[in-house]
This record gives sequence, C-alpha cells and structure tokens, in this order.
Amino acid sequence: MMQLKSRVLVDAMREDDIPQVQAIEREIFPTPWPRNAYYRELHHNRSAYYLVLRRDEDIVGYAGLWKMSDEAHITTVGVRASQQGKGYGHALMAALIQRAYQLGSRWLTLEVRPSNEVAVRLYEKFGFKVIGRRRGYYTDNNEDAIVMWSDSIQSPTFKKRFKDIMQTLEIEGLDSSTPQ
Repeated sequence: MMQLKSRVLVDAMREDDIPQVQAIEREIFPTPWPRNAYYRELHHNRSAYYLVLRRDEDIVGYAGLWKMSDEAHITTVGVRASQQGKGYGHALMAALIQRAYQLGSRWLTLEVRPSNEVAVRLYEKFGFKVIGRRRGYYTDNNEDAIVMWSDSIQSPTFKKRFKDIMQTLEIEGLDSSTPQ
C-alpha cells in the first residue's frame, strides 16, 4: 500500500470559496459572521486580505487580516474541527505574517477569547503578548476578548522566531524566504 501525500496549498480566498468557509465557521465559532460579510470583505474592503488553506480540493482552513497604517489586524483564523491539531493553524498564521511583511507592516494585533486556549498558545508561540482585555466583547456569551500584540515584526528576534517556525512547515504557496 502506498500512502500519497496530500497537497496543502495556501491560496487567496475567492468568491466561490465563501460557502465552504462559512460552513467551517458555523462548525467552529459560536457567532459566525453574517452571510454577506466575506463577500463584502473580498469586494469592497481595500485593506482586507483573506486566504484559504486547500488540502487537495478541500478547504481545511482560512484566515484574514486588515492593513491599518503600520499594523496588520488579524480578523479571523479558522480550521475545520476534524482537521485541528495538524499544524494548519500554524500555516495560516505564517501566511498572514508573511502577508504583513509584504504589506510593510510593523506590528500584528488580534483579539481572542480567553477560553480558546489552543489559539492563545498558538499566538504566543508566534511571539504575541497579551496587552489588554475588551470587556464583554463577544456578544453570544458576553466573554471578554484578550487583546494581543506582536513585538515589531521587523525586529531580529521576531524574524528569527518566524524563520524557525517557517522551516517546520511543508505548505505550498508559502514564500520560504525570510524577510531580511
């Protein structure tokens, strides 16, 4: 028996990806985005950038950011429930950070539920630190949001950590060169 390795590819999100992305979102988040939100983001938000992670033909995850002056704000990261724990979240974060470099950003920021410990640990691994809380941020259960920021992504420490993480990923469509 021969095991064929799946092709995992990072790719820009397209309009026809939206139904699969929304299905994943409904599966993993208590409050999915409104039905037309991704359409609006893709077509009307000039500062938005969204990507998907395809394994063979299936979308296993997606992520996005907004570019705001010299920061990149991560808006969403999601991986299909059955595919979690396989490194896809790492790959999506790496792709977003790479995009932040391409956009000339200096910092990354995001909000996350404190109860989402797996996500918090992932962001910490990439060098994010908790800088504050937004009280009652999540409307479904009134949970606070933890606000996390990266150090300057242009700093040698951040670049080295990022380079080390990149070397552990085998994903097509990720630029393997590290920012100088």
